[in-house]
Amino acid sequence: MSYQNWIITSLMLFVLIGSAQTLKRQSLGVQGSTQLVFAYTKSYFIQESIGQKSVIRTYEANNYSLRQGFLQPIDGAIISENLDNELTGFFYPNPFIDHVNVQFEEPIIDIITVTMHDILGRLVYNETFNPMQSLTINFGDLSSGSYIFRLQMRSEVMIAKLVRR
Repeated sequence: MSYQNWIITSLMLFVLIGSAQTLKRQSLGVQGSTQLVFAYTKSYFIQESIGQKSVIRTYEANNYSLRQGFLQPIDGAIISENLDNELTGFFYPNPFIDHVNVQFEEPIIDIITVTMHDILGRLVYNETFNPMQSLTINFGDLSSGSYIFRLQMRSEVMIAKLVRR
């Protein structure tokens, strides 16, 4: 009788273990961050996701791609489509004596390149600046006359005609 009890108990355990669900470690999270980091005159867009534990794989078909995981890459064409490429801000004084002040109306997140050309198209000033919302640019070495003033951040540009007294 004990042999029969042992067989019945073994069969019951086998059935329970065979059909039982096993708990696997999973984590689905919405933790993470997105940062724009400026280092060594370049900017980097960094995304991180905390809690993702899965296989990463990319599937491609018919000019579409799908990547498994929480962070999906963004197509640059989608971002830049129909965007205004004008850098908004104002500058003063004009005409100027030795310096020009520039105040931007939008966030400056990357390096700013400032160039100045004379009326004949010759480059007379070229400088880069770290991201900041206002600039004071000294043009003390320039002679009196008219100049084309150009500021650029990435693909956004502001162009103006300046006059030095």
